[in-house]
Amino acid sequence: MSSRKKPDQRCPRCLMRFAGCLCASIPSLALATKVIVVIAHREIHVPTNTGRLATQALVNSAILVHGIQGSICDLSVHLRPDRQALLLYPGEDAELLTSEVVQRYGGNVDLVVPDGNWRKTSKMRRRIPGMDVLPTVRLAPGAPSAYRVRRETKSEGLATIEAIARALGVIEGLDGPAVQTALEELMAIMVRRTMVSRSGGAF
Repeated sequence: MSSRKKPDQRCPRCLMRFAGCLCASIPSLALATKVIVVIAHREIHVPTNTGRLATQALVNSAILVHGIQGSICDLSVHLRPDRQALLLYPGEDAELLTSEVVQRYGGNVDLVVPDGNWRKTSKMRRRIPGMDVLPTVRLAPGAPSAYRVRRETKSEGLATIEAIARALGVIEGLDGPAVQTALEELMAIMVRRTMVSRSGGAF
């Protein structure tokens, strides 16, 4: 049995092996922006899932689990009436996320982020009530993904935490670059420790 299937060998919070535990490296970022990560139920206990990791660093965030049989995926309970929720999704109808877009809503925006590959997130958008009516935004082209622990099928694809980091880099204004850097550094630590763990090396 692999160690991934032995929860007693892993930290219950970050899900990494105890020797490579990330918890001490997870920042506590208290932002006005609420980030709601919609995650497939099969991903919630995967150590390399970066959407869950992002919510651990973002104090004002939430996880909505999609795909549990018999359970309703209710996005509305996480939406705030005094702020406009934007869906971060690179669809054909998505508007480029800029500071001007944020200011259109008085700077009061939250972020809904479907977590998964392109096929899964497309299904989420169609199937989760309320998600398909949110204003949709996409990221400007940027540096290639630094996520090396899973294969990306699209060259422009990003890990969820990278996408959140870049979006907050825009939304959070003057504080944006620092927030983006903190999340990207957290992912870099996770990637390094995952690769060491897979190679059988010592931390």
